[in-house]
Amino acid sequence: MVAGKVKEELQSLAIRRGASVMGVCRVGELAEAFVPEIKGAAERLPMAISVGIALQRAVLDTLDNRPNEIYKAHYRITNAQLDTIIYILAQRIADWGHDALPIPASRLLPQYPHRGHLNHREIAFKAGLGWRGKNNLLVSPLYGSRLRLATLLTDLELEPDPVHEGDCGPCRACRKHCPAEAIGERVDDFQLDKCRDKVLQFSRENNLGQAICGLCLNRCPGDKPRNHVRPGKD
Repeated sequence: MVAGKVKEELQSLAIRRGASVMGVCRVGELAEAFVPEIKGAAERLPMAISVGIALQRAVLDTLDNRPNEIYKAHYRITNAQLDTIIYILAQRIADWGHDALPIPASRLLPQYPHRGHLNHREIAFKAGLGWRGKNNLLVSPLYGSRLRLATLLTDLELEPDPVHEGDCGPCRACRKHCPAEAIGERVDDFQLDKCRDKVLQFSRENNLGQAICGLCLNRCPGDKPRNHVRPGKD
């Protein structure tokens, strides 16, 4: 099968299963940030497929000054759906005689505090799905900061997507509404420790039991080209 057709088939399969976007990149130097358990795999599986699902705007509009049970449920089921999609893609690639390693959407490793196997946002950025936002999230030209992400590593040769050249420009909406005051003027000014402390605080409050926030991505206006006006939001 021609490489371009293979990529189209995988993208079509991902979209049919509920993905919003899919992009491809070479792992390259990004492997240096992988945890040891999969760093060796990057040498054998040099291609990365990034899959994203956009969180629903109606769910995010329920957020005021803290995460809630509706958002928690949506966050969890979206991550589970992403995991299902990348496992389905991995099986399809295996059927073609290639290897594929699905990396779950949101799985922190106890031996590496506050880290997963790899940085899904960096993979998605390199795969052309958006740019790095001031809020340390991927910002998509279609969905703003609403994308949840998962990654599939493979030895199947695919055409990489071009890196997106956009940026947040003068927008400071996420910075204005960040409850942790973790967001600065530039991408590299983001204070991860402040963000972590705040989501852990939210997790303890009202027995939420999930280290989430969602307020900065709720306020991100990156999806405004879709002509969606948010009632009562500035």
